[in-house]
Amino acid sequence: MSTSFIIFIRALGLYALFTLPVIFSPVIYIISMLYVLSFGWFACALFMFIAVITVNTTSSFIRRMAVLSLAVPVSVAFAFQMIEVFGAERNVWHSGGFLLFPVAATISGWVSLMISATRMAASDPDKWERG
Repeated sequence: MSTSFIIFIRALGLYALFTLPVIFSPVIYIISMLYVLSFGWFACALFMFIAVITVNTTSSFIRRMAVLSLAVPVSVAFAFQMIEVFGAERNVWHSGGFLLFPVAATISGWVSLMISATRMAASDPDKWERG
């Protein structure tokens, strides 16, 4: 569970770096970071839930990483939808160029996951190599 939280925190930092070019419009960058801090915990909760279930299965490391890799965009999409559900924005899926923000979040999550992949495999080789 702590590894999945570390993956999430690292992804937040990577997201801040990947979206840094938007700093030319500081208001958009600040709103983006506020949304990530406000609604990102939905993505964190869903990803951690999927990670806990995945780690406790008997499948191979490759399958687990595939499931976690798919969990990243699902979690980001869930958090992005929560922006609309809670009324912060309307029609988030029809926001044009602003859809690049969830794309950046997904890429950040994947990069963070791949950075942690070796740590996860080394932490308990028997757990990850079964199946």
